[in-house]
Amino acid sequence: MAFEFASCGFRCQGNEWSLFMLLASNFVLNKCTEVNSFTLYPWIHQWTNNTMTADQTQPVQFPDVNPSDLPPTSDFSMAAGDFLEVYQTPDTFDSVVTVFFLDTAHNVIAYIETIYDILKPGGYWVNLGPLLYHYADIENETSIELSFEEVKKVVKKVGFRIQKEEADIPTTYTQNPASMLQYKYHSVKLVCQKPHESDTT
Repeated sequence: MAFEFASCGFRCQGNEWSLFMLLASNFVLNKCTEVNSFTLYPWIHQWTNNTMTADQTQPVQFPDVNPSDLPPTSDFSMAAGDFLEVYQTPDTFDSVVTVFFLDTAHNVIAYIETIYDILKPGGYWVNLGPLLYHYADIENETSIELSFEEVKKVVKKVGFRIQKEEADIPTTYTQNPASMLQYKYHSVKLVCQKPHESDTT
């Protein structure tokens, strides 16, 4: 997603905590120089719910675009680390875009507060995703699990103005599109604005 924003000419920084995802993104962004130059077989261990035998060995080629085609003037970077630790400077960004992100938090309230703090006055936050809450069932892990209704209350309490909201957006995640078994989230989308200082009085 960050690459796509940079391709559109925006100054953009991505953030990732997982070492495995950082390794994969580093390989694609910095080592791949030709379209469809590598092939994966992501469903090779999927023995059930195959309509056709060939579905299990269906190849996927990547990258679908050449990552080195970014203009030389592009300002695109990645910040490795925990979101709450990496981003602590107030009034830094014009916009923050989060996708399948909020529910990765131990404390979703802290995420929302941090997003508000790092946005410049007048800046926008766009969020899309479910509320799976990754730490909900992990023993000895802190996990605050709010409903979407409660999330919206926190968003407003922190100071955001909700400009647009949309629920029941069908979204899938890392699954074989040919499988007989399909998991689908009914994701929610929020577009929120941090008011200008003159608007908060």
